Amino acid sequence: MSHQCATSLIESSTLQRLQSENAELQGFFDAQKQVIASLERRAGRSLDTLSVHVQQLSDTLHTDADWQNSLVSVQSEVDALCDLINDAMMLQKLEAGKVELHLQSLETDTLLTSLSRHLLRSKQTVSSRLVCEFDSSLPLILADQDLTEAVLTDLLARGLRYSDPDSPVVLGASSVGEQVNIFVTAQRFAPLGDRDFATEIVLCCRRIEVQQGKVTCEHRSDGLQVVKIALRIYGNVISS
Repeated sequence: MSHQCATSLIESSTLQRLQSENAELQGFFDAQKQVIASLERRAGRSLDTLSVHVQQLSDTLHTDADWQNSLVSVQSEVDALCDLINDAMMLQKLEAGKVELHLQSLETDTLLTSLSRHLLRSKQTVSSRLVCEFDSSLPLILADQDLTEAVLTDLLARGLRYSDPDSPVVLGASSVGEQVNIFVTAQRFAPLGDRDFATEIVLCCRRIEVQQGKVTCEHRSDGLQVVKIALRIYGNVISS
């Protein structure tokens, strides 16, 4: 009887593990579907926009201003499509494990200062909108500098671009337990009413997750959005 009970417990444990793995895979496939659907919609919109402007260019009796505006619009759509394709290719490389990871000890405050320095010195209005809330006492982090910089640069650029002109963007960091949390707080990170940015969101997460980090998003009661990036502290990883 005891042998039968032990066998039943093993079978039950195996079934639960398989169900858990299946749920995890299903979640992964659902996320992939969203990314593919997002790519299709955005590529389709850009191609439709390009078609309209090319048709305008081909029509007669254009003024110089008409030509210039159409050319600028075409170039903007081409640039957007190139960025989208590059992001999609990078995401696929990360998913396939084809991106070489260079984990090293990085000074958190130096990393954040180097990313924000050119924005703070900008002659444009973005310099007065960016607020830095971190100090030099933060511990070292174990991270890939290129991947981490790419994520933070993209978040800052999006926050400054898509938030209202009078809305500040905050770059902050704090040490909690065995990790450093880096925060980017903004009114929004995508165009108002446009939620079709699954590719960028997943790419941001994957760039951090391959470093054994984590990305979480929070919508605050005051209407602001907070993206938190948790990375491991270098000393704790070495000593463990």
